[in-house]
Amino acid sequence: MSRLNSLDVQSIPAEDEALRGEVRKFLADTVKNIPPHIRARSWAGYSPEFSRQLGQQGWLGITLPKAYGGGGRSAYARYVLVEEFLNFGAPVGSHWIADRQSGPLILKYGTEAQKMRYLPAICQGNAFFCIGMSEPNSGSDLASVRTHATRNEDGWLLNGQKIWTTNAHHCHFMIALVRTSGEPTDRQKGLSQLIVDLSLPGITIRPITDLSGDSHFCEVFFDNVQLSPDALIGAEGAGWDQVIAELAFERSGPERLYSSIVLFDEWLAYIRTPQGHTPQAQRLAGKIVSQLAPLRAMSIAIT
Repeated sequence: MSRLNSLDVQSIPAEDEALRGEVRKFLADTVKNIPPHIRARSWAGYSPEFSRQLGQQGWLGITLPKAYGGGGRSAYARYVLVEEFLNFGAPVGSHWIADRQSGPLILKYGTEAQKMRYLPAICQGNAFFCIGMSEPNSGSDLASVRTHATRNEDGWLLNGQKIWTTNAHHCHFMIALVRTSGEPTDRQKGLSQLIVDLSLPGITIRPITDLSGDSHFCEVFFDNVQLSPDALIGAEGAGWDQVIAELAFERSGPERLYSSIVLFDEWLAYIRTPQGHTPQAQRLAGKIVSQLAPLRAMSIAIT
């Protein structure tokens, strides 16, 4: 117990922290001409060119093994990268899902052929993924999946619909949670994950415009989409366990803290001016910072 108490779980190791200076210099040069109202949408920002630049720097797939084009670094290294990308408001939406969870999911459950096909492309910024989980009329009930894939002589025949799929209209692939056996009433049983090439015939993608005018959410329709046999990732029927493991990659990361940080920084700059400087604003700023600091410490501890 004394050994556990002596561990500093809120600090990033020095070798990973050393990345920060190089990353900041790169970002200061790269995003300097992007206006704040665009940088504030960092998480939804779409720039394949920027993603490829990160790939050239070795900053995509940094935790993936070098054998698949990754950096072979620790999760702390990726934490530093993500923290700086979001702090600067860099347009990271293109590669975000692939780097955060699709790549690690394929590494954990994929065949060697799937790893060799997809992981190097993710690390180069040439393969963008989205998540096919939510469905219409299901709310947050993920187990009520109705989209189904039937095995046939050519592989899998996919039919159904997904919704709230972030950046589907900009992605090359989707990892979809689908029913490969049973009925929706079977809940977690009979679910599998498939890698879906979004360029295939029978797929329709419709962006959803929200009240702010953004269109990063999408509806995705599958109408007799023929997938190859190697579309299945992991074991058939093990989709529920796999998707829960996948969701762990996106929980408690720095993106939960920094998704609005550019807006916060712009507001801080304003309240430091004579017209924005008020006791009420100062108190609010202090309250927000006092919440962000322990949340960051917790996030690093989980990492």
